[in-house]
Amino acid sequence: MERFEIKRVGPQEVEVVHDILRQCGEDMKERFGLMHWIPPYPLHLLRQSAQEKRVYAVYDTEQAIATFTLGDQAPSYYAQLDNIWESEQARALYLNRLAVLPRVQGQGIGSWCLEHIEQLASEEQYEAIRFDACARHVKLLEFYQKASYHQKGFFVISTPARGENEIVCFEKVL
Repeated sequence: MERFEIKRVGPQEVEVVHDILRQCGEDMKERFGLMHWIPPYPLHLLRQSAQEKRVYAVYDTEQAIATFTLGDQAPSYYAQLDNIWESEQARALYLNRLAVLPRVQGQGIGSWCLEHIEQLASEEQYEAIRFDACARHVKLLEFYQKASYHQKGFFVISTPARGENEIVCFEKVL
């Protein structure tokens, strides 16, 4: 029996995911002084993601405890990157907003999510998984490296809501 259940979330069901992202943003601010998820990802954009990509919630019995989003297209801000990937032509799956509720972090849920994302990518014949993370979230960077994801490049993103943040790009070739 599976430890957790993954359910795809539609545009009208994203509130549960939005709440996970909000709680994670508040936790990162409190524990690490990181503001890149404050304010939380806008609800209307999350609804749009659920239409254009695959937004998932991870459940432990009836409680949503984690979320992630998968898509076929690189985020538009990756256009500023030049030749950082192992193979620029590889069919890649792009991961966004992997988040685990703060009260259950450290229990292997993030690793479990990555394993299932990798399994899904392999089944769908993707050749790589790519994503980015805040460079100042050292604990998170270590988590991804331990899971055999490789740092491939850096860039700075600046938005009115979140200010300027250095971003690390990660990739795992499957």
